Amino acid sequence: MKAQDSVQAAVTVPVDPATAFRIFTDEIDSWYVRGRHSWVDPARAVGIRFEDGYLRELWSDGGHVDTGRVLAWEPPHRLVWADLINDTGRMEIEVAFTPVEGGTEVLLEHRGLGTLPPDVAGRIRRGYSWNIVLRWFADRWKG
Repeated sequence: MKAQDSVQAAVTVPVDPATAFRIFTDEIDSWYVRGRHSWVDPARAVGIRFEDGYLRELWSDGGHVDTGRVLAWEPPHRLVWADLINDTGRMEIEVAFTPVEGGTEVLLEHRGLGTLPPDVAGRIRRGYSWNIVLRWFADRWKG
């Protein structure tokens, strides 16, 4: 893919990679912020989790929507999922967990932006979406 077809965002958290990976995946519902812009169906959304090889938005009526299909699950180093929301082409989100002094760098790369409508891709390229999500994740450690 072309370089302009991807964007990266990063944050450092004060825990080891195994803990960061576990909290990012197993505890995603504890740090993912609920709001009308963060859900596929805000009226029904009650939670989010990785389950049965998918990233799922859970609904109040017991249903769900699969927003991503897990392509790689390599704790504590790497997670990759394919975007299932935008049917305009193949997009992937990769999250890498690398030990650094004082904790773990969490580097997220969203690939395949060239398949999106220009306004949506532009917002993602400017870092709006993923920088916010990684800030939610990092805020998990703030008192």
